[in-house]
Amino acid sequence: MTQQQPRQIGSDGRNLAVTPEQAESVWYRRAIDEELDATRALDERQLAALRINHPSILAYRSRLLGGRASSGGYAGWTEFLLDAYGPRRSCLSLGSGIGRVESHLLGTGFAPSFEAVELSPAANRCAGERDGRIGALSGDLNFVQLPERRYDFILCHGILHHLINLEHVLGQIDRALTSDGVLLVYEYVGENRWQFGSARLEAVGRAVPGACIRSPRRHAVRGFESVRSGDLLGLLDHQFGARCERAVGYGGVYFPFVVGADDRAMHLIDGVIRADEAAAQSGELTPCYHMGVYRKTGRPPARARAWSDEELRERLAPARPLGVRAIEELRRSPAGPTLRRARRAVRGMVRTIRGVDQMEPAV
Repeated sequence: MTQQQPRQIGSDGRNLAVTPEQAESVWYRRAIDEELDATRALDERQLAALRINHPSILAYRSRLLGGRASSGGYAGWTEFLLDAYGPRRSCLSLGSGIGRVESHLLGTGFAPSFEAVELSPAANRCAGERDGRIGALSGDLNFVQLPERRYDFILCHGILHHLINLEHVLGQIDRALTSDGVLLVYEYVGENRWQFGSARLEAVGRAVPGACIRSPRRHAVRGFESVRSGDLLGLLDHQFGARCERAVGYGGVYFPFVVGADDRAMHLIDGVIRADEAAAQSGELTPCYHMGVYRKTGRPPARARAWSDEELRERLAPARPLGVRAIEELRRSPAGPTLRRARRAVRGMVRTIRGVDQMEPAV
């Protein structure tokens, strides 16, 4: 059954890759459903268990971006903000999720409160429960209209790479910043839909000899995940590059590893991180992650190239094998929730069995 769709936030209809009319298509609405499914399925414990939130990765991120010796938790990498740019007065978060970064910045005194826009009503409820100073609106950011010169801090944490209308959104962000406003971006900027290039996969292979790392099948990357991530760095540079105050790129090795490695290879993550840092310092690989601090430029946004209906379908719903389509129909049936619970239970049992197999016998 199709879920209730979040409302679109008004758009002036210009400079859009995808129009509001195209957003009513079955392909776009299915991607919305998949995004909502992914958000609702994850609670705090499940988020912490994701490979991308491995303690070694969080510590690496905090050291690289925030100058911390230890991770400081999920949002520890933002510690530099208070000394360098805080406190702020009027703050906006786009794609706030369940409010983990926002609540941290509220706790440090960097922000007094946050307005927020997030696709998922369930995530918005979690954010509000986490901290009542986060006021979140549910809406589709591809068509957002922001008030002019309203915010002296805007946060984009892991949201821009889920958007199609990047030119429009980046222009709206610049419009909404005050003259002394600050934009903080933390985003995946690697290959679209995680279809990693051969040079990147070879670098991972050198870091983990013998490991078989592949890009995921295109149809397996769901929703709007990384739909235009490969365009993001260039568009950020166009809109804000003239006033970039800090930029860090990394993740070119470890991200393909965590996406493509078997669970049993995750004990190698520390060596992979060392290879990642070396690649970032040498410039051997383009980054998969980018953190940037920017100021308002007032520059007109880049001109968007309109997508045809066929391109929209191909980007969001590439051909799926017949067996995969059958499974997806079953997932959307009334039996879907039961099947998802059973799948999670089986995965937990497999992890437990693998852990027992790898334990050394007691002495």
